Amino acid sequence: MKGASITEEAWINFITAEKSEFQITIQEDLSFLIDFPWYPFTQINAWIPIRRSHYKKERSRSLNVEDYFEYLKKEEEPEDYDRKFFYYPWIGEQFRIWERNWRKHNSYWEHKRTHRPTKFILQFPHLVHEDIKLLQKTGVTIKYSPGTKEKLDSLSESGHQDYSIVVESVDDKLRIKWNKAFNTWFHTLFDIFSRYMAIRSEDDPNSDYLHCITQVDEREIEVAYWAAFRANHFWRMVEKSLAETQARALFDLKYTPFSPTPSKKIWKTEMLHNYELRSYQQTGIEKWFENQEFGTIQLPTGAGKTIIGIDAIRQIQQRTLILVPNLALVDQWIDQIGKFIGVKPSDIGIFTGQKKAFRQYQIVISTFQLLAQYLQDFHALEKKELDKVSRDKLLVKDTIGFFSDKFGLLIADESHHIQAETFRHIAVDLEIPRRMALSATIEKSLHSSLVVACMGPIIHKINYGLLAREGFIAPIYSERIHIPLTSEEKTIINQKGKSSYGKISREARYKMFAVYKLLESPLTSQTLVFTSRINHAKAIHKFLKDRKIESTLLTGETVLNDKEFNILLDKFRQNEINTLILVKMLNEGFDAPADTIIIVSGTKNRREQIQRVGRATRPGKVAKFFELIIDPMELKYEYEVAEARSIDDVIEPHVQDLLLPREEKRALNKLVDEIKLFLYE
Repeated sequence: MKGASITEEAWINFITAEKSEFQITIQEDLSFLIDFPWYPFTQINAWIPIRRSHYKKERSRSLNVEDYFEYLKKEEEPEDYDRKFFYYPWIGEQFRIWERNWRKHNSYWEHKRTHRPTKFILQFPHLVHEDIKLLQKTGVTIKYSPGTKEKLDSLSESGHQDYSIVVESVDDKLRIKWNKAFNTWFHTLFDIFSRYMAIRSEDDPNSDYLHCITQVDEREIEVAYWAAFRANHFWRMVEKSLAETQARALFDLKYTPFSPTPSKKIWKTEMLHNYELRSYQQTGIEKWFENQEFGTIQLPTGAGKTIIGIDAIRQIQQRTLILVPNLALVDQWIDQIGKFIGVKPSDIGIFTGQKKAFRQYQIVISTFQLLAQYLQDFHALEKKELDKVSRDKLLVKDTIGFFSDKFGLLIADESHHIQAETFRHIAVDLEIPRRMALSATIEKSLHSSLVVACMGPIIHKINYGLLAREGFIAPIYSERIHIPLTSEEKTIINQKGKSSYGKISREARYKMFAVYKLLESPLTSQTLVFTSRINHAKAIHKFLKDRKIESTLLTGETVLNDKEFNILLDKFRQNEINTLILVKMLNEGFDAPADTIIIVSGTKNRREQIQRVGRATRPGKVAKFFELIIDPMELKYEYEVAEARSIDDVIEPHVQDLLLPREEKRALNKLVDEIKLFLYE
């Protein structure tokens, strides 16, 4: 048998050839000895070989949470980070590996120790009778030392409940406890759990992990409030895996999903219900409630994310904190809340750099920036770093004391801002039980993981294709126009090389002509022209002005205050201005409906691209989206940038093509062909 394959066929052939009886004796210490690895012993579950690699270390090892996170800091692969946060079957895969490792103890045999006496010891008594039946079925005779059979029967009756894990809410935190019998195995299961819960504090693979798990006792750990909802997903998946397993469970899981102490509805006045949700909005709010009022909803710009948040406010009827990235969104939320549920502007609290009136209100709207600044001051005070505190310390403590736990619902609009290091304290420090994140896109990155960890997983996601098909947004005509280089520009590239790629790509002269030709066409009316530099925006503005095309610069240099900014936007909305030339403004949160977007130059930022497309998708017209990039046959640099920010998976051009009116599509194709012909001739 030495060196033979350990298979059922090999075993059957062996016992047939030997024509003899094989016998083992189970000793009083519930162990038995075999001379070499026969087939049945690679399949048993209740016993494991005592010579198994690292077994003694595993038996004696005690859990230490801090050690685990130090280990993770050094060992975790960055590519695994996205999978565990955005690919939820990751938990099931890891748990199945864990279960297989403890059910099938083949690591002993894999070391090819094929001919030495091996002692097996009992580990899971509730599986022992299954093992005995297997051994007898495969030709092994079982003998017992005096009293051993009775002892085995007694142990097996206790079942897998002797190996138990209890997961429950205690004082609005999640506690995980396990009994002594299961202590041998828990640390390897905790290894999976800790990897799943390890959330980096910065957008850096080498950064520290946020502290989210603490050790309460020898066999008890506690998950921080802000991370407890994420832990729910882990134990829910484990519970599901245990229920689906065909063999008997190795342990008993008593899992009660984390749920904060319920609060009574506190609204004193009846709210209006002045709206009807669209089908995908209704699905979003239903999934949010199914997910224990916790989760991220990802809808394109213009799809009506705000109304989902307002419906949550109406149904929850708890004091609500709404976080937004800019003052324009503060005003939009106030308008929409009044319009749809009848809460007057005077009944909504504001916490911004311009106004701080929030204590007596049931709805408070704050900017990410200001609340983050107060939290930074608060942490500096806690660390006694007084030189980093920019505000009165009593004011800071009082303000953060109010925001930390006085709310029942947190809504984060444009929630991808939580990814910024300066804003992460908002998600981590505020103990607000119900959370809804709204965003047009959540990128897969280290900081995106912070959004889904603190605000909830992406529970509902819709792309432009479905919205356009249902008539909720305009169909999108999307086209890249390749721009040739002039002979002078080619000479500069040949002389200066890579250092000139960015400037030449951005400021290529023929891009100006392409913009001019697009704006000259009657097919474009309300147009936003985006570039990446203020000086270039000025150059485009002058080029158009010299050719009698009216346009307006909208940059931080030309618009000095909010009043001027709003005046310009109103003129654009009322068609008094037809073309705005911008750099970063209007990327998000501004209601400035256009029908045409022209990207003269941009970055690799997909989110920025999605936000810009959304400016032109209001229903009623065809949304026209043009990207001007240098012909990749002449210079690949800008093509690679454009590919990195490609949002075809979100726009779904194959769907849009079917929805575009045939005549208008033909006219737009003709316009693009004419521009290409003009540029290349």
